[in-house]
Amino acid sequence: MNSTTETIKPSRLQRITLAGTAFLLVVGAVTGGFVLHRNALVETLRHKQALYADLAALRGKAGAGSDADSTVIEFMLDKVIESAVEAEEPGIAGSLAQKRNILKNASTSDREIFLLALDRAVQKSDSEFRSALDDCTRASNQFVTVISLLFLILFLIVRKEIHRNYIMTLIPLERLSQKISTMNRSIPESVRDTAEAIRNDLAIAPHSSEISRLTGTLADFCAEIEAKNKKLDELFIRDEKTNLYNYRHFKEHLIMEIERSKRADDQVSIAMIDLDHFKRYNDEHGHIAGDRVLEQLAGIIAEQCRSSDMPSRFGGEEFAVLFPQTGTETAMRISERLRQVICAEPFSHEKHQPEGRLTVSIGIASFPADAKDWYTLINNADRALYHAKSSGRNRVCSFSSISSKEETP
Repeated sequence: MNSTTETIKPSRLQRITLAGTAFLLVVGAVTGGFVLHRNALVETLRHKQALYADLAALRGKAGAGSDADSTVIEFMLDKVIESAVEAEEPGIAGSLAQKRNILKNASTSDREIFLLALDRAVQKSDSEFRSALDDCTRASNQFVTVISLLFLILFLIVRKEIHRNYIMTLIPLERLSQKISTMNRSIPESVRDTAEAIRNDLAIAPHSSEISRLTGTLADFCAEIEAKNKKLDELFIRDEKTNLYNYRHFKEHLIMEIERSKRADDQVSIAMIDLDHFKRYNDEHGHIAGDRVLEQLAGIIAEQCRSSDMPSRFGGEEFAVLFPQTGTETAMRISERLRQVICAEPFSHEKHQPEGRLTVSIGIASFPADAKDWYTLINNADRALYHAKSSGRNRVCSFSSISSKEETP
């Protein structure tokens, strides 16, 4: 009897050990493959995001009309073509390269053709960026599903072997498998909820030391996936250079705020902010120095805004701030304080500027007083900004003030 028992025990242990080793090898192979695949997807996403940002900046610069410097536009176009090659978008690169000679022709029709080509390129880049983002999320989803299936397979293989002697392992593992099987959808919410449920079960249910380690590893893995998804979300809504919200995110929230204000009979204001004589600064000191100024300016704007405001980079050297539940008077007061802070802030090489310092001009418009929709609101704030520029720069101007002057005989 003792001899039989001694023979069975090593055999059972060997089977469990072999199954566990095979499982770990498979998980390791899947994890390694996922990491390589994910890194490749993230790299592709980074290139496509950079291409979209460069295209948006070029579109903003080229759309400036006669104020745009053709040399700067050509430089930016070359950078866009280079970004398109890195993002593996030969169609965009080839299309824009063919349109390059149009820049040398000053006719309005040719410039319009070039702008239309840019618009199509921006739309295509946006679509490719969204697709790359979906691929990253889908890869994470598939990885979680595969891991879930592997754990379920492991559970089925070893259940008969461990049922009698490892009841403290079997029950926690079954609960764990049930939770993992629901984690392949609704990322990242289900990942976070599953991690919390796993930790709660670990605290109240009997378990073995092996299950403790396994559960801890899975909970940590869920936390890592959630953190990576948050980073992807940030990448989608943030401007890479200034870390402010990008134009897309600004526009989406502006539209939502307009609709909310219509229901609540409330106000919304926006401020368009533009650096004065920034082209001259770039020409004299280079784009690297100009980029440092943009980063410094973005930090000041973020610091001076309220927690409810949304500071964003509109494009090029132009910024925008969304003021929810705010009228023209309050928006003017915040913007004037911001203008004064920027005027007093030391910037590199600012002594060579026309006023001996770097300054900004700001245009304000409010809903519903100045516009009935989001598109008109942006245009009217831009008109107020242009008026601030044309009337001497380094000042804040509201659309209501210039519209009242235009109506006065």
